[in-house]
Amino acid sequence: MEDGLTGLANRRQFDVTLDTEFGRAMRDASTLALILLDVDRFKQYNDIYGHTAGDECLQKICRTIANVAARRPRDLAARYGGEELAVLLPGTDVEAAALLAERIRAAVRALEIEHAGATDGFVTLSAGVDALRPEAGAAQPKELVRGADKALYVAKSGGRNRVCTNAEPKA
Repeated sequence: MEDGLTGLANRRQFDVTLDTEFGRAMRDASTLALILLDVDRFKQYNDIYGHTAGDECLQKICRTIANVAARRPRDLAARYGGEELAVLLPGTDVEAAALLAERIRAAVRALEIEHAGATDGFVTLSAGVDALRPEAGAAQPKELVRGADKALYVAKSGGRNRVCTNAEPKA
């Protein structure tokens, strides 16, 4: 249930926790937020510096995410796949999740990990954020993932190194 490289929860743990927290949010009539993060131009980073450096870069980023994001017992930071990471936030609305995503984005940028292929010369993250209040028979857990993924796409296509919500972009 733990990703061997990063120490974060792995995708299986993420999927199990998403289903559990979605059900809990439905029962409690509370919100559930998701931040999807993607390391900008990571393939290019691996091409320039090599896969060992790429692994080290991911480890630094994931330690930073764990330190900034997973503060409450039910919050979950996970490696979603490759260089894509996720933070699941029970009892959190989209505005609070977007603020946390911005803190994560800024903390990773502040690491000043050199990236010759990046616009400003350093490794950055893009983030997509969504939240919902599940209702019986209406939303499904995958809808939360789709919403955050849609916002992540907007962040990446809008220039990277930014946080966007499913509702509207945040610079």
